[in-house]
Amino acid sequence: MNNAHTSLPDGAQGPHSPPPAPLTPPQSDLRGLPFMPLDTCRLLDSDLFALSTGDGFKCAVALWCKAWQQVPAGSLPHNDRVLAHLSGAGGRWPALRAVALHGWVVCSDGRLYHPVIAEKANQAWKARLAQRARAARRWGREPEAVCHGNADAHARERESERETPSRRSGQENTGGLTQGPALRGKTRGRAGRAAGRAPHPLEEQAERLGLRAMGQKEEG
Repeated sequence: MNNAHTSLPDGAQGPHSPPPAPLTPPQSDLRGLPFMPLDTCRLLDSDLFALSTGDGFKCAVALWCKAWQQVPAGSLPHNDRVLAHLSGAGGRWPALRAVALHGWVVCSDGRLYHPVIAEKANQAWKARLAQRARAARRWGREPEAVCHGNADAHARERESERETPSRRSGQENTGGLTQGPALRGKTRGRAGRAAGRAPHPLEEQAERLGLRAMGQKEEG
């Protein structure tokens, strides 16, 4: 579709001015994060709130919400047919377009960005990266793909959260075989002494009983 007619309203960008760089990182991805901050004071003091009608305001808010789930986060495709669909305006898009796109700018990647939505999206993206880095450190992994925001990274996050320490340490395997109670007690006792910790009397008793049981089995 030819988008030559989709220049933004109100002369927001001059015909000869170079487009600015994208306002959010190209890999920023907030899908799966449905919460979008809304600065109510800023909104109620805005020109959009003062000048828009009910339908135009509805379309504008719908585009903000859709942009939150786009990649890059906080952006929209620069295409009237797609925008008509995303805004819910349908055939009324030409009449509502000027209000619905109030504040949006075309950037050098050919997509639309709203400075306020991009500001909130950048904050959320930094928080998501920090959370992924903490999760990687927690599970002893390198923070691989924390900057890519792809579906594989989301899947790995969910898988890590499902794992628990008890699941990983519930079985102590030697050569693929589960150790018996006596051998586990023996292993714990040796580990405790190797770490320089005096064994608990109950641990010593359990070790002696385990060794005695093993000796009786061998004699039998």
